[in-house]
Amino acid sequence: MTNNRKHIALFVGQADESYQSRFITGFLRNAFALDMDVCVFSMYHKYQDTAIREKGETNIFTLMRPELFDGAVVLADTIQTAGAAEDLDEWLYENFHKPVLMIESQSRHFPSVYTDCRESIEALIDHLVTVHGAEDIAFLCGKQWHEHSQQRLRAVENSLKIHGLTLPEDRIIYGDFWYLSGELCADRLLNCGKKLPDAVICANDCMAIGLCQAFEERGISVPEEIAVVSYDSIFEGQTSPKPITSAVIPAEELGEYSAGYMADRFAGRETPPFYAPKNLFMGESCGCVHCEIPKISTRRIEWGTVISQEGFDSVNNTMADDLISQTDLAGFAGTVYSHAFKIGAENFHLCLGDLWRYMGKSSDVHFGNDGYPDNMIYAVRFNKSFKDGIAGLDVSFDSSKLLPDLFEEREKPRAVFFTPVFSENTCFGYAAVEYGDKARSYDETYRKWILLVSRGLEALRRYLEANRIQEQLNNLKSSKFAAINAAYENLDSEEKADYELVTKILDNNLFTYRFQPIVSTTDGSIFSYEALMRSDTDRNLPPLTIVKYADMQHRLVDIERSTFMNVLSIVEKNLDKLGSAKIFINSIPGIMLEDEDLRTVEGYLEKLSDTVIVELTEESQLADDELERLKNILQRHNIKIAVDDYGSGYSNVNNLLRYMPNFVKIDRALISEIQIKPQKQHFVKEIINFCHDNDILALAEGVETSDELRVAIILGADLIQGFYTGKPAPDFMEEVSESVRKEITAYRSEFLAGSNIQRYIAGKTNRVSLSALTKESIAEIVVGKGAMIYKDITFYGTPGANSNVHIKIENGYKGRITLENITLTNDRKCPAVEIGENSDVTLVLSGDNVLMNSGIIVPMTSKLTIEGDGNMVIVLNSPEFCGIGNIPDCSAGELIFAQSGTIEIKGHGNSGVCIGGGKGGKIRMFSGQYILSTNGCRTVCIGSLSGDANVLIDSSNIIVDFTTQDGAAIGSVTGSSKISISKCTMKLQGDGSEIVGLGSVRGENAQVSVDISSLNMEIGGISLTGIGALRGTTRCEMSSTITKFMLSGADSLAVGGYSDDTYIRMNRCDAKWDVRNNLDTDCFAEEENFRIINGSGRFIVNGKEIQRTKSSD
Repeated sequence: MTNNRKHIALFVGQADESYQSRFITGFLRNAFALDMDVCVFSMYHKYQDTAIREKGETNIFTLMRPELFDGAVVLADTIQTAGAAEDLDEWLYENFHKPVLMIESQSRHFPSVYTDCRESIEALIDHLVTVHGAEDIAFLCGKQWHEHSQQRLRAVENSLKIHGLTLPEDRIIYGDFWYLSGELCADRLLNCGKKLPDAVICANDCMAIGLCQAFEERGISVPEEIAVVSYDSIFEGQTSPKPITSAVIPAEELGEYSAGYMADRFAGRETPPFYAPKNLFMGESCGCVHCEIPKISTRRIEWGTVISQEGFDSVNNTMADDLISQTDLAGFAGTVYSHAFKIGAENFHLCLGDLWRYMGKSSDVHFGNDGYPDNMIYAVRFNKSFKDGIAGLDVSFDSSKLLPDLFEEREKPRAVFFTPVFSENTCFGYAAVEYGDKARSYDETYRKWILLVSRGLEALRRYLEANRIQEQLNNLKSSKFAAINAAYENLDSEEKADYELVTKILDNNLFTYRFQPIVSTTDGSIFSYEALMRSDTDRNLPPLTIVKYADMQHRLVDIERSTFMNVLSIVEKNLDKLGSAKIFINSIPGIMLEDEDLRTVEGYLEKLSDTVIVELTEESQLADDELERLKNILQRHNIKIAVDDYGSGYSNVNNLLRYMPNFVKIDRALISEIQIKPQKQHFVKEIINFCHDNDILALAEGVETSDELRVAIILGADLIQGFYTGKPAPDFMEEVSESVRKEITAYRSEFLAGSNIQRYIAGKTNRVSLSALTKESIAEIVVGKGAMIYKDITFYGTPGANSNVHIKIENGYKGRITLENITLTNDRKCPAVEIGENSDVTLVLSGDNVLMNSGIIVPMTSKLTIEGDGNMVIVLNSPEFCGIGNIPDCSAGELIFAQSGTIEIKGHGNSGVCIGGGKGGKIRMFSGQYILSTNGCRTVCIGSLSGDANVLIDSSNIIVDFTTQDGAAIGSVTGSSKISISKCTMKLQGDGSEIVGLGSVRGENAQVSVDISSLNMEIGGISLTGIGALRGTTRCEMSSTITKFMLSGADSLAVGGYSDDTYIRMNRCDAKWDVRNNLDTDCFAEEENFRIINGSGRFIVNGKEIQRTKSSD
């Protein structure tokens, strides 16, 4: 729903510069006070050095949508790109028929407001004349045509007149408001043939600084030999070697005034003229050496430093390297997200044109630089809280909204800065940054940071485009079966000889074959052989040469016919030698045999269906009808299919699904040097995982070294082919060498044991990107090993990015580990976070974190404290599970929960604990919300399975849903329970055979105390109790607590167990429960042991209310 606030558009150039920043600060302060939203559209520079870049900068102004805004303010003087301010003026006049205010600039159509320099300049000149005795004063003016120059020149002349002084023409030097103008002025004054003036007043501090530097370089001392003062005081002037005496432009006051002016226009009120009193910065450049200079504080606002907080200016900032190394847009977006915290903003958004989806896939992708496309990718949304983030290509929106939720209903007004994201004449999109309720502009850090993002996008664009072109070239160059159109006459003599020899080979079926073994990675046995074509001639021709010249002669069908006839004949004659081994036969895509030849081949295939596998190259794409015809023939005879050279040519998942082969041969280019190429390892692993998910055997082709063999096996390859395991030979090799078989067996054992994993030793930096580690195929992060430079570490991820990583914390580690927006999938079934013995770990949650398939293990000798304002979801699916604590047959260490966010744990399996240990442990929960659910035979949400449960819960919100045969929401199954609850809200819902809400199922006793809390239970089963030890003694004390129970089951009770050794004390409580059972009672405690003091109760059993006597304390 759109909010009812007024929305103002503010246009500016270089919003982080001093004047603009101060104006924006004042404007936002008053706009927030007046409950108005503001959108700032800013160029990064007031002007650029090329027309193309100027177009890229000013394009951001086209993003403004008139229908979204109620007014506009234009800092036209800061938009110095030629014609840009004028064009914006005209565009607003023609398209935006609402209040508009121009700042410090004339407009043909709209009112303007200016700061008045007269009082300040009068004060400066009065100071020079009366305090320092200056009589000859020169003026370094700005650009002669600029209205600010003319205003300040008139102010200087009038101020001098007050003191009876004049400003001769030769004492007026025109500059351009920039530092180099000082050098021009110094030379003019030194070379004019007159003595130096007593003082120079400059139109701004930039020129004053340049002038002082030029005088110093020419041996003139300021202020001893000449005084210099200025208008428009800035930080650089105030911190100069001799601080510049200068007047401060009331930019902040003008900003406040302008916001009020817009509010007056909306309300139909008149606004008085702008006025701000003079404000002088008295420095030393005028000669006031005795004056106290206001000191610029070097104190930081926060304790954290640039280095300790891994800020943008930190020596450890790897953002540029990380961006340039990205090879796809999703990874790029994730990298931007991971570095967004460096800008110190409340929120950041990166919106990219939808054409980015097709970058590197089509030659038709061209980005314009005139406006923004209708459809935008919401590539990045970063929030300071690290929650609800976006990083990827999944979310789109219409650019007419600027941002999806820009003006939705919210409690406080909002300010958003929009800046362009472009490179030269290529517009990628735009960025938006917010600082919450702080009245401020973006700063230099943000400008540098977002320009780095733009350059990174340009690098990615060039990479993707280069890859697209290279892939096209590779397909043309390397295709085994690409058509060659060269005429015979264009061949040289050697090529003609080859051409004629191929003709002879084809005419006379002069083919022979070599058989290369394909080896199983299970035990090194020979699974099959590939039949490789050779020429049976005196001069051997390479197979690709034969294919090349056969294609030129349009005789590929002859190769196809000879290959099948010859190889099938050899196979039929050698079935005894082959045994159970298979034969891979290469087929040329798109080449179909004549009917008579096809019948002969099909006759062979019918007899050899258990032996023959037809290999199709994936490098050349078959048309759908051709592929279907071929598959029908092969399926008719139960012939299996292999796809060759996967990873080259037309490789993609969709194409693979068209073939639906039984085998995939991974291209040798991906296997070559795979042991030193993490990117190849990652890609090959993905191919193998896809194969296994679809019941396809993965074959690694071209294995030529022991290292390549090892990596292929530990990545999961089922079959190996290559010179290392066996070279092609005329006869069928009986077995591979014993040494190679031993290697294969050893590597297979390594794969099964999981000892092949890549490890990252943490501690070299205090922020670690999980996305970067995933790209390097890192499977385990080790914390606390060796000498750590950083003991406290943040592991950060990006929204939507999963990391199959396990975090292992070494014995004895003591420190803080922050989890920031991470998702650990943990396919290896080991704990997501495994804490070593005798450790004291503080885990800080930031943003939204997810642990899939496993949780956090805390051994009995260690302590875990959870803090932070983030959330965590743990999803467990295994026979035995543990969320946070320890597995069913172990005790957990001390668990302390002090976070403010939500922890949600879903446990599914035979037995397990959400929070706690199988054999006990101490649990202390001091804050936060917990959503816990279990589904199994023997489960506990908080507590212990077989050990004693020691649980304290304070100031927390607990929601439990447990379905279990034996179990407890909070407590223990077979151990005793000691449970203390204070200032909590609890909602427990369960179903099972023998279960309890708070207490113990078969433990000896349960001690439960509840104070100032709300308990809501709805539990059904056979044997159960709400609070107590079902088959033991119960001691339950409740004070100032509201209870509402709905309990049903043949042997169900509200409190206590089946023993009369039960004591219940309820002080100042409001207790209500409804029990349905076969026992006709809600509790077996003796009447004197069920005490109700200063409270009320309504106890229903099978529809009848039980009356209990209230006791006095």
